[in-house]
Amino acid sequence: MKWTCLGHACWLVEAAGLRLLCDPLLESSHYGGVFEVDPPRRLLAEALRPDFVLVSHAHPDHFDLDSLARLARLDPESVLVTPDPLVAWSARELGFRVVRELPAGQRVSLDGVELITTPSVAPNEWGVVIASEEGVGWNAVDSVLGARSALEQVLSQVEQVCARPLDLALVRWQPLLEVASALAEAQGFPYADYRALLAEHAALPATTTLVPSAAGTRHAGGAAWLNRFVYPLTRARFLRDLAALRPGSPALGADPGDVLEVAAGAVELAPGAARRLLELEPAPAPARFDPFAPPALQDPRPLAPTERERLRAWLEVELPAALALSASRLEVQAPALALEVVLAEGERWQRTYRGGEVRAGLDPEWEGLNRVVASALLDVLEARRDWGQLLLGGALQAATRAYRVAPSGLERVPLAPVFLYEALSYQEAFARYVRRRVAQLRDEPAGPRGAS
Repeated sequence: MKWTCLGHACWLVEAAGLRLLCDPLLESSHYGGVFEVDPPRRLLAEALRPDFVLVSHAHPDHFDLDSLARLARLDPESVLVTPDPLVAWSARELGFRVVRELPAGQRVSLDGVELITTPSVAPNEWGVVIASEEGVGWNAVDSVLGARSALEQVLSQVEQVCARPLDLALVRWQPLLEVASALAEAQGFPYADYRALLAEHAALPATTTLVPSAAGTRHAGGAAWLNRFVYPLTRARFLRDLAALRPGSPALGADPGDVLEVAAGAVELAPGAARRLLELEPAPAPARFDPFAPPALQDPRPLAPTERERLRAWLEVELPAALALSASRLEVQAPALALEVVLAEGERWQRTYRGGEVRAGLDPEWEGLNRVVASALLDVLEARRDWGQLLLGGALQAATRAYRVAPSGLERVPLAPVFLYEALSYQEAFARYVRRRVAQLRDEPAGPRGAS
């Protein structure tokens, strides 16, 4: 049995002489150009030759009308299977001569292949188990099972029908923040959603090979700015978390053109073995999770050379020394703390701190991220302002995604969002500001009150 990765949720499964194509997206761009497959690629539709086309649900990154129309023109006799009536109607209208609506929880016996459609809490949506003598794979697609009993039912049915456990599971991995920015919802790291996602994976058999799938898109064109807000994880980070969650259990990352070969209970990755099926396109810069809403911070006051040196010394000497001393209280093993200081005329100073070490640039796998206006930060250091003025005035931003993953699941680590406070505490900064301001007021001549 072969499972060929074709990008996002599109997979070609070859089993017992049959070819089953899951959730086809033939081009990189889809949904009116709002999204593109990441990494971008174009499938060579003529080479796919599916006997069955499986469309798991009607979301536009799985139900692509242009792709279905092309496949129907190439082979109207291929059988389209879906749980969704709208998808089924569209497929018939586009030219598929055989269309089957199949709800979740059904078993279909083909010639040497068993299909089991698995449930999701959403209506008209399923995942699918595909089994042959060579092995058993489960494409969970976007399915959310909800109760633990739903997963247990899936695993029990696999054992009954196939007389063996799952060899392969293509699993959800990205807790998307799709509309958080548009609806003014919380845009920080979605701890609860990710904890629930990992709990489902932890309940899978330890011998099952897990492969992240169905989250390989990004926003494109005029919507590209949303890449900062929507995708809080990289695939590499998820695979690292799986290793902590399921120590010793197999997990693999597959790219477009890679093949997963399932045989005798083992799953082997063959990188690039099916590159003939697609053409890779130039890849944009990778998206980085940066959940701060526009407008971007700006510094209205350029710093004098002596001020720049004072600030640089604090960033490269005083702050890392303080972080090294406070490492035991941060409750994260050597966290990556990323800092961006915004100076006038668009200049940025970027630093990443791990313990007492500091280096240039922002680590994309940060646990803590702070961003601050340079002149405002200098004002705090020199007691002209305090942290509260920066935070409430929009000159300081902070976010965390600090957690641990163990076999028991995900545990949020209480890393304080503003790690700058480790070098100068909130309380001390306020006290210093108060003392300075009191001294100013005391020395001012009597008369109308003025601004500081």
